[in-house]
Amino acid sequence: MSSDDQYFLDVLSSIPNDVKRYSREIVGFSQGVADAVDEHFENVAASLRQAIQKTPWIPDSIKPPPPPRHEVRHALPQGYLDRAQVWVSKNRAVTAAIVAFIGTGTFILWWRHKAHRRKRRARRARNGARTEVVILAGSPHSPLTRSLSLDLDRRGFIIYIPVSTLSDEQLVRSEQRTDIRPLYLDITSPPSSQETLQKLKHHLTTPQSHHPGLNPHTLHLAALILLPVDPTADQPTGSIASLTPSAWSDTLNTHLLYTFTLTSLFLPLLTSQSQNQEPISTSVLLLRPSNLSSLSLPSHGPESVTHFALQAWITTLRSELAQQNSKVRVVELNLGDFDYTTAPGSSSSLSKQHQLTPYDAARAHWAASDPHLSSLSRTDGLSMTVRSTGSPLRLLHNGVFDAVVGRYSNRTQRIHLGRGSWTYDFVGKWVPRGVIGFMLGFGSSGIIRTKNEETAGIRRGSGFGKSDKSASGAGAGVGAGSRVWEGGSEGSEEWEKVVGSLDLDVDVDAQS
Repeated sequence: MSSDDQYFLDVLSSIPNDVKRYSREIVGFSQGVADAVDEHFENVAASLRQAIQKTPWIPDSIKPPPPPRHEVRHALPQGYLDRAQVWVSKNRAVTAAIVAFIGTGTFILWWRHKAHRRKRRARRARNGARTEVVILAGSPHSPLTRSLSLDLDRRGFIIYIPVSTLSDEQLVRSEQRTDIRPLYLDITSPPSSQETLQKLKHHLTTPQSHHPGLNPHTLHLAALILLPVDPTADQPTGSIASLTPSAWSDTLNTHLLYTFTLTSLFLPLLTSQSQNQEPISTSVLLLRPSNLSSLSLPSHGPESVTHFALQAWITTLRSELAQQNSKVRVVELNLGDFDYTTAPGSSSSLSKQHQLTPYDAARAHWAASDPHLSSLSRTDGLSMTVRSTGSPLRLLHNGVFDAVVGRYSNRTQRIHLGRGSWTYDFVGKWVPRGVIGFMLGFGSSGIIRTKNEETAGIRRGSGFGKSDKSASGAGAGVGAGSRVWEGGSEGSEEWEKVVGSLDLDVDVDAQS
């Protein structure tokens, strides 16, 4: 094919496109002409209408109607409701967040009010006699033990408090309550302990009848409540190098060994009770203060050792009972700050001491234990004024009752009660040690520094290290590589804000 033929074919193929283009132009021109003609005739018609309207000799019946008037309406001022509706329509996401926050807060307040007002009474027999028995293993001298025993007695339980001396027995009897009874139990003598437990088992399984003519009933061991650590008592403080073996021995024997031995003695009885009366729950409750001990603070070695030893022990006990398919529930109650001023037997000095926050109490201990730490209690952001920040004891009483009767789910293994319990536990588990040191005010960097050379005189800052003279007097020199905290006051106020803003009085940590 020649080039001429190709050119001829290209011309032929472009003819339809040209026809379409020209057709569109003609149609567009025609529409433009039609629009112009319409607009011209509309203008002419409008002029004719105006002329006819203005002509006086033409009758009104044949005059065209006047054009409608466009009235200018001024917008009326909007009220609060109208403006709120306009704002909601423009900010739907923010509105949804506010509604969710208010709804959740309202539900939590309603749930707490309902739980607070709930009637809590122990199960009784048909004849009205008491049937629920609780073993309250705590020091009779502790205000917390007395407060719990009186509250459980008011709710309809029979309380047995293990004692090992005659003075403790007289102290329990001095309450003059029929259902608060001492249980003499000498754990150092296994034959005597077994004999006491056999008598208790016989008393529980034997039908009881307080009045003649009434149907007899049997008792049920509802719970073993362990209070290994008295939160209202002072714990041994000081550096590990300065603590004597007797202090460690007293701590381990009082808080750990007594608790372990007592639980091993009562565990067979609890297991048999849970099997004989299967629909009714039987529990082992461990109550322990957890605010300071969960942080593993310096100079609080015995308290931290007790805390984590009890935690490992209760976890092992729970695993063993689950392996044996036992119906005994093991619940751990971590106690925060409570207002012990209303507890029976709490003295004024005890009340003032325990109205301090854990942060203030810890720094007061450190300042009192070392003269070189006196700057901890001076003008460094620490206010040593007495202030009541603890939760009411009624919150603790309700939590213990709910754990005893089994109102929590079977998967609930840890319950946080009191101000700061959940917050301190979370901080101790997940927050780095350097951040904890900064929040407590032990240095701007918040880390533990290592000094490779011996220091002379007072160490720099208000840390935990002592001078060479004081260390030699205590029988422990300051060697190379000793770890000290750099003191400071930064972060102390931030720590109080964190605890005050994040804390909930009651929280349940359900762990499977």
